[in-house]
Amino acid sequence: MIFSGSDSLHKPNHLLLVTGVSCIALLAILIGISPKHLCYDEPYHLGLAEAVGKSGLQAALTAPDNQSAAGPLFPIIHSTLSSVTKLAAPSVRWVNFICLILVIGMISFTLRNEVSNHPWAGSIGILAVPFLWPAAGMALTEMPALLAFTGFLFCFSHILTSKEKEISRKSITWAALAGAALGVSILGRQTYLIILPAVAVLVYTVPQKRILWCLCLLITGITCGWLFLLWGGLLPPSQSVVGEGLRFDHGILSLSYVAAATLFINPRWMKPGSLSSVIILSAIAVVVAWLTRDYSSPPAKSLLLRFFSEPLARAIGFCIGTFLTGAGLLWGWSAIQKVWHDRFDPWRTFLHLTLLALVAAPVKVSHLFSSRYVVGALGVLVLVTTPSGRDRWIAARLFLGSSLGGALLWTYYQA
Repeated sequence: MIFSGSDSLHKPNHLLLVTGVSCIALLAILIGISPKHLCYDEPYHLGLAEAVGKSGLQAALTAPDNQSAAGPLFPIIHSTLSSVTKLAAPSVRWVNFICLILVIGMISFTLRNEVSNHPWAGSIGILAVPFLWPAAGMALTEMPALLAFTGFLFCFSHILTSKEKEISRKSITWAALAGAALGVSILGRQTYLIILPAVAVLVYTVPQKRILWCLCLLITGITCGWLFLLWGGLLPPSQSVVGEGLRFDHGILSLSYVAAATLFINPRWMKPGSLSSVIILSAIAVVVAWLTRDYSSPPAKSLLLRFFSEPLARAIGFCIGTFLTGAGLLWGWSAIQKVWHDRFDPWRTFLHLTLLALVAAPVKVSHLFSSRYVVGALGVLVLVTTPSGRDRWIAARLFLGSSLGGALLWTYYQA
């Protein structure tokens, strides 16, 4: 449990609730006063939504001037809502805000299987991740896909945690819903394709439910397979350069960002071990950071440049990046230990493998790295790292992370 029964009326719980509601209110205020012009990558994705309304889905997705590498979920949603939003800012940004609220609710429902008291206290921790805020406060593609993915996890948990030994109509329904939700998430962000091997492994590790796993995979393929036949690959023809080759440095960056998210959600999940291991890990981190990090593009670059000169911002950014690299290596080692510890629990093992797969996915995105690529893993990260005991510092981390997230989102609006 996050809190014991006797703790449920204690002040820290009320403090967490007030903090969480305040953070949601802050995000709403930022969206409400955000610029009336489109920012960052919004024009590219909303341009695709406009094209869907004008020329149809197939023509828009295969158009040579399409500048969005994501699937059709985002443009379908915004094209459908265009009569309300007019595809104009700030109206279009409320869609992702609503998606975030639904994501928090879906994670809370999923946590009920593992957290008997206040599952919302774990789900609301996702707001503490600073780099979630730009994805949630702008008209970008991550949030609708993340909502569909958390829906998949919710449905899938009913199968993997069920005590039923026989295949029932209920379990078949959950498997079909899970497959449809996973397929929709893939239509939002192709990154979620990497989940399919984790589901396929269950055919051999949990053979008594083999029919359900196969049904889930079949429904997923039916839901999203048409898109890749249309494109003739994993990306639109106009964006094929995005997925050429492998970038292992992006894997290190992905580890760094998921570690940063974990530090805000539940730092105790990452155990550093002995002092000697910390020293060795730190030395390795410096070398790995020097080899893999772009000194000219530090973490939260736009935010650092608001307060420091460019040379100082780069130096501070590299120090932060080195720390995050070390945290990422520690996170990876902790994750491997958790996989081994939970190897006899099908649900926990599936969550760990799914999370590791999503963390590795940015290796295939060759053109650049963005913290937005890690946003897709936050739903499962919260499920994996939610504190199992009372944590007095949750509200403080939520306040700090949300404050940084709000500041980061505002720099995106001003760019």
